[in-house]
Amino acid sequence: MQKKIHFIVNPFSGIGQQRIIENRIAALLDHKKFDPVVRYTEAAGHATTLAREAVQNGVEYVVAVGGDGSVNEVMRGLLGSEAVLGIIPTGSGNGLAMHLKIGRKIDRALQILNTGTVRTIDTCTVNGAPFINLAGVGFDAHVAYHMKRSKFRGLKGYLWQTLVHAWNFELPEVDITIDGKTISRHCLVVEVANAPMFGYNFLMAPQAKLDDGLLDIVLIKKAPKWRYLFSAWRFLNGSILKSSLTEHFEGRSIQISSRKEMAVHYDGEGFLANETLRFEVVNLSLQVMVPR
Repeated sequence: MQKKIHFIVNPFSGIGQQRIIENRIAALLDHKKFDPVVRYTEAAGHATTLAREAVQNGVEYVVAVGGDGSVNEVMRGLLGSEAVLGIIPTGSGNGLAMHLKIGRKIDRALQILNTGTVRTIDTCTVNGAPFINLAGVGFDAHVAYHMKRSKFRGLKGYLWQTLVHAWNFELPEVDITIDGKTISRHCLVVEVANAPMFGYNFLMAPQAKLDDGLLDIVLIKKAPKWRYLFSAWRFLNGSILKSSLTEHFEGRSIQISSRKEMAVHYDGEGFLANETLRFEVVNLSLQVMVPR
């Protein structure tokens, strides 16, 4: 018997790969196994609505076609259900897809839907808003916030925004409470990680695991800007925690507060906040299709 599978496509994500998705589904999806429906999002938040409708209609597999932001929206519609999340990575960074070994290619991701296995993973919340991958405050959030307003996408867009904002970014002073214990720091970045990777194999929290019931907290401390530049290679080989610039903690409940407005991100979506941020982990709360 065919299983119901809905593809929820963000037509504006990333660098345009999603434009070929219907042709690739027709060519590569196992149609003996799946009965596919393709839906397109029309505005921010629409993917969550479509995912919830799919769950209500008994759809067993719901596939996010887009970047990490699209995955986040679809995931929100699946929480509390037995539906399985699939990922077709067509975004700019695709950090979660890279970590799950799905990769960056549409054809490979479709083959994983045909032959893969289901894994149960943790999700998280920040002030009640769900996320899967990474969240935090500081420079990376500042870049994510400005990327939303930029016409440049992909790796070039991130590099451009990094260069534009690197020299005048003011490091926030934050209070961080981890399972009841508070520390205060001036930080370039405070990362709260369920999984280890931003896009482009950029390992922000190498020890983070998607199913351990814990959040990893990585701090990049205040330092001369040249030190950040000369330590950047560590993000690519997973050695960032060996740098004297970083501190690493684990916890289940984290709070971050600042006296000033903060740039915040979760799953690559940046915004501004002037309230205390409360992060929680929701253990083994989502099923996702991964390579066998």
